[in-house]
Amino acid sequence: MTDTDVDVLVLGAGLSGLETALTLEDNGLRVRVLEGRQRVGGRLYTLTDIPGHPEVGGNTVSSAYGRVIAAGKRYGVDLEDVAPRYAAFPDPQELYVGGEHIPLDRWPSHPKNPFEGEFRALPPSAWGRTVLRRRREFTDLAAWHDAAHARYDRSVHDFLRGQGASDRAIALGYETNMPYGTESAHDVSTLQLAFVDHWQSINRGGAGAGERFVGVFRGGNQNLPIAMAKRLRGDLLLGRRVIAVQQGTDGVTVVCSDGSRHRARAVVCSIPFPVLRHVALDPLPPPAQWRAIQTLGAKPITQFHLVPRRPFWESDGLSPAFWTDGLAGSVLANRDGRDPRRVTSLTVWCSARNARFLDRFPRAEAARMVVAEIERLRPAARGALEVAAVHSWEQDPFAGGTWAIFRPGEVAGTAATMASPHGRMSFCGEHTAIAARGMEAAFESAERVSLEVLQQLA
Repeated sequence: MTDTDVDVLVLGAGLSGLETALTLEDNGLRVRVLEGRQRVGGRLYTLTDIPGHPEVGGNTVSSAYGRVIAAGKRYGVDLEDVAPRYAAFPDPQELYVGGEHIPLDRWPSHPKNPFEGEFRALPPSAWGRTVLRRRREFTDLAAWHDAAHARYDRSVHDFLRGQGASDRAIALGYETNMPYGTESAHDVSTLQLAFVDHWQSINRGGAGAGERFVGVFRGGNQNLPIAMAKRLRGDLLLGRRVIAVQQGTDGVTVVCSDGSRHRARAVVCSIPFPVLRHVALDPLPPPAQWRAIQTLGAKPITQFHLVPRRPFWESDGLSPAFWTDGLAGSVLANRDGRDPRRVTSLTVWCSARNARFLDRFPRAEAARMVVAEIERLRPAARGALEVAAVHSWEQDPFAGGTWAIFRPGEVAGTAATMASPHGRMSFCGEHTAIAARGMEAAFESAERVSLEVLQQLA
């Protein structure tokens, strides 16, 4: 049976989908939201059953997140500044390379340091972006997606090699715990990385010590989409996995895996492209847009959330946070908002190849391997860690990864056009934004797509 009594179907109840639905409702349209999961928030996900409520996606808000900050006020969710907590307890990451703990003051002269010249002083986690920032080839960063920059739309690997970096330096300084990319420095465009660094500079805003704003929504960032969902006047249907979108001359029909069919005058799709490529679209989008849907990457991240039974870092005299070139990836400490002296949990971030390797194993086995690696590196941690949660974003059937990754050659002339309306179908989501990243990108895309639909249905 087909339900036909709405103007717009919104696919996905993440930030972009919910904001679009609310905006369209405020402009008098009848809207229904279809969400495949049994929760709202998309890639904004708080683990409320773990001490400290750690975030699986969407960690913090900065002063440049103007739309997100405004949304919190609009929907009645308090935003707290945790910058003082970070300032009081910075938890610098200890460095482990090849299984060896290397104090940062010894790193510049250490034989395992593969970097050259001025860059030897940098820890591996800072090397790749610092090289890009200091040796940047173009400055028109706000127009990073413009076709005029096509000659720069090459791989990060080729850029770094062009700056004289060795493959060994690239492997440690970029491909280990890789910030952007899916497998290696070969599969991400320098244009995207340059813009991301530019966006992060905007977020830092030149603030000095003690001036930077680091915001989290009270009780967990997922409380923002939860509050947004409560404001919807139309239907929000959970557990509706979309399998087909069929356009006709008089409307659009969306088919879900439970057999339900939903019909409207227009549809807004916030489904990430790695998931959308498995949805039957009729008719197909234009070739360039269809190619983007089929090829746009998303960063693989697998997280392990560990609750410490005791503060083992007090025994070995090191920071609870650390960075490794092994299975343990990058480990960050989460502190109690009420008593920041207390570490509530550790989040192990495993990225790219590391994530994909661990994803080959059952979750319990992968977690055992990660904990064993931590105990090998830090003997004081033996018996001190309890696995509270494991989440693979690439294996998440409604995400297919985290933030969008543009491969070399995919940016120039594509990033700005891949989200163009396709008949009665419009697109939003972080992957379609061009002026922001993260949560702010979701709201940016919702602004654009809402105007598109209102103009279409006027």
